[in-house]
Amino acid sequence: LDHFIQQGYEQGRTRVSPDYDEAFYIANNRDLQPFIQNGTFKSGYQQFIQFGVKEGRFGTSFFETEYLQKNPDIVPFVNSGTLKTGREHYFNFGKNEPSRSATFVGSSGNDILTGSGVGKVELIAVEVGLATGNGFGSSRVYESDGSNEFDILIGGSGRDTFALGKENITRRGSLLGSTQFYIGPGFATIRNFNQGQDTIQLAGSFTLSNSYLDIFSVFPINNGRDLAIQTKGFRNAINGVLSTSNFDTIAVIEGGGNLTLNQLPSSPDFTFSLG
Repeated sequence: LDHFIQQGYEQGRTRVSPDYDEAFYIANNRDLQPFIQNGTFKSGYQQFIQFGVKEGRFGTSFFETEYLQKNPDIVPFVNSGTLKTGREHYFNFGKNEPSRSATFVGSSGNDILTGSGVGKVELIAVEVGLATGNGFGSSRVYESDGSNEFDILIGGSGRDTFALGKENITRRGSLLGSTQFYIGPGFATIRNFNQGQDTIQLAGSFTLSNSYLDIFSVFPINNGRDLAIQTKGFRNAINGVLSTSNFDTIAVIEGGGNLTLNQLPSSPDFTFSLG
């Protein structure tokens, strides 16, 4: 460890642990970049092991804090050192248990996320954190919205959800509309989409449309090989500002040119689920 901190990073050695990804950590923690540039930390990894873990930062796309929150039976083993992380449990055991779910998240830059596990897996390629201490439990905090991001989401063998939009939840837990990701420049590329098993989540609208086709167009591209999902007159709230986006491609399903996406029954949460 000391060798890595003093010499390894300068030698280009950034693959130090399956529980840490240097490029992801720096991209997902932009506040650390000035301290690395001025030499306060020789690498993101140095900050991660000295402070980042205690600060609740996570070193890979695996949503560590939420996994431990949803699986409290694992926490004693992590606290005792039997397991180093929740990620260690998931990749050694949890991914083979259909009852376990996991979430993989991205950064505000361009990300490649790969799902893994036989249970329910959620892929969210925008930057996500977990807020606590507001008196109403823990909740996700979305720190980017996909604008100017070109992400790749790769499904695995489980029941994958490709999240292209989110519901807006107030601090008290009530629903307040939704936000569509990838409005403007940027879009998500979806690979290994398994219709009948996987789900694509889109945001609804302030008009509470009953059909996603009122808001989105879906059509084959690239000589019929792939399938594009595009907005048509979508009204979206970004940073509290209501805007309208027309004919904006938000996702491309590779190899999905022959698919007919069906709207799945969903709860009234301002989002559409397609499968």
